[in-house]
Amino acid sequence: MITKSKIKILLIIASTLLLLLSLTGCIGSSTDETQIMQIAKNIEKAIEKKNVNLFMENISYNYSDEDGGTYDNHINGLPEVIFSKIEEAEDLVDILSIFKIEPKVTIPESDLVLTDIYASGKMTIQITLKACIFWVVCTDLYNENIEYNVDFIKEDDEWKIISLSEN
Repeated sequence: MITKSKIKILLIIASTLLLLLSLTGCIGSSTDETQIMQIAKNIEKAIEKKNVNLFMENISYNYSDEDGGTYDNHINGLPEVIFSKIEEAEDLVDILSIFKIEPKVTIPESDLVLTDIYASGKMTIQITLKACIFWVVCTDLYNENIEYNVDFIKEDDEWKIISLSEN
């Protein structure tokens, strides 16, 4: 039979373990991989909202690529190009409300190579045209995948994209 004193001891041990795990970062801390995966979600949200500033929040001020893209020129207008593709598709499907455009951005964790403050991997921006019946049953009619090699840099404990090159 378990007595009240044994229950108190078990509770003290369990709470001490939880405290130690949370202090060492094993519970509740964001790993580098998780922070980089969040960049994909942030860019996806920016594409959905067609918000250039939200897109650029994930880009380093030190961004540069071999095509002359910089932070200041919005990576040669990349967010605007993506938004215009979606807007053109939306204009075509706007007549029939059974269609919808759905963006999806992924950075596969299996492709990430991490060092101390640098990381590299792949990022895919997928734009899907879906036909939906009563917005419940949907089927993909068209997919466009844009694949990038992407480099990240850790700036003040926050990961940012420092370079993109389309595959």
